[in-house]
Amino acid sequence: MAAVSPRFPFEYYLLDRVAFEGGVACWLGGKLVPERVRDSDGRYYRFVGLALRDRTGRLDVRALTPGEWIVAPDLVYAYETSRGAEDADRAQSD
Repeated sequence: MAAVSPRFPFEYYLLDRVAFEGGVACWLGGKLVPERVRDSDGRYYRFVGLALRDRTGRLDVRALTPGEWIVAPDLVYAYETSRGAEDADRAQSD
């Protein structure tokens, strides 16, 4: 996978139209953060942290690693392989 490029607008790194899946990863500012999301193509992503901002206040996409995407508001989710998604589903049903 290609490295993240800061030459593109941060909007290129946003996941849009996601459905929340699974349990709660944590609470931030009184709002729950889902442990997983599913995009409109059925791909799953797991919560890995908060997006960083650069000194001008823009989302710092250089801090993302390949396979990481931003879900508003400033949450970072990493793409899960189909195996990772199956494991997460199995753990929840146990």
